[in-house]
Amino acid sequence: MRTDLHSSDCVVLRQILNASQKPPKMRQNIVCAERQDIIKKCTSLGATPSAGKYNDGAGPVRQGAKGGQIARGRRRAFGAVIEHARRCRPALRGFTLIALLIANSLALASLLIMLASGLALIYGLRDVINFGHGALYMLGAYLGYTVAKVTGFWLALLIVPILLALVGIVLEFLVLRPLKSRSHIEVALVTLGLGIILGQIIISIYGGEARSIDAPATLSGSVTVLGLSYPVYRVFLILMGLGSCVSLAVWLRFTSSGLFVRAVSQDPGVARMMGINSDQLSLLVTSLSAAFAGIAGVLAGPYLSIDPGMDIVMIVDCLIIVVIGGTGSIAGAIIAALLFGFVQVAGSVFLPNVAALVPYVLLMIVLLIAPGGIGRGRVLN
Repeated sequence: MRTDLHSSDCVVLRQILNASQKPPKMRQNIVCAERQDIIKKCTSLGATPSAGKYNDGAGPVRQGAKGGQIARGRRRAFGAVIEHARRCRPALRGFTLIALLIANSLALASLLIMLASGLALIYGLRDVINFGHGALYMLGAYLGYTVAKVTGFWLALLIVPILLALVGIVLEFLVLRPLKSRSHIEVALVTLGLGIILGQIIISIYGGEARSIDAPATLSGSVTVLGLSYPVYRVFLILMGLGSCVSLAVWLRFTSSGLFVRAVSQDPGVARMMGINSDQLSLLVTSLSAAFAGIAGVLAGPYLSIDPGMDIVMIVDCLIIVVIGGTGSIAGAIIAALLFGFVQVAGSVFLPNVAALVPYVLLMIVLLIAPGGIGRGRVLN
């Protein structure tokens, strides 16, 4: 992710920090002025403040807005939390800020876990990085936008992963399996080229404007946890990320196919000598990885913007996560996604000018300390 995904949230958080250092009377005036300014901005972008709280961005988008304006108009999930933080006493602002950072980090990490774990699974079986994985995520997002417009969000969340799983099967039979005897760099370059082609096809169909999906009515608004208001949709994102982690853990540990995947990821040569059919496993893993990309794409619609270039942003972040977690390590990818999410969000708030560099600094530190990554995965050849 890039820092502009949460730029409006970060500006308000920094204003809270600055206001907390002012004298009481001056701080109250600053908070009131900021609140009125944000109410005007939310109203102009389609977010309707009500009873001192803001909605989750599920309101209408301003017509005629271009690109990033649409994206910014949809990212209002922090409104209720920030309003709550402003009303808190100074002694509670620290707790509110930390809770907000952790919650938002978990929401961001949930998407990254679904994508990075699929990328790590494919590398574990094929010894190749699928550079077209970001394009699959982008395809899932735009398909989710189209299906949601016709059938609604919930059916899109069900249909799109199935469609992406079929795309993964085609990718396995037409690309990965015929090229399995070729060098890793050749296969990686082919996936990169296919990703670029797929991205351009999507842009030619949908155009270059940013789009977004409305969150369903059941996931709009905010929920109060421990006295802290937080958007329901982001809570749903966190639960989806947790569910994906549990599902992967159960599959890899308690099923025969999961045990075979772990065996091939640990030592492909010995696993094949023991009679494990890597081609059948690769078909399962490739379709599962593409389905995860489809789920992440649909979930990203109400949370982030759907725009050209989202595939490049996501594949770069996922590559950093896979390397930090250890190539081929699923548990390492999950831990690295959580760490990446927190570093990204915290850097956007406290180091806005250099926030884009923070993930790369984290990558260098991890590689210097543990070249195999957190999960001690196989080092890339």
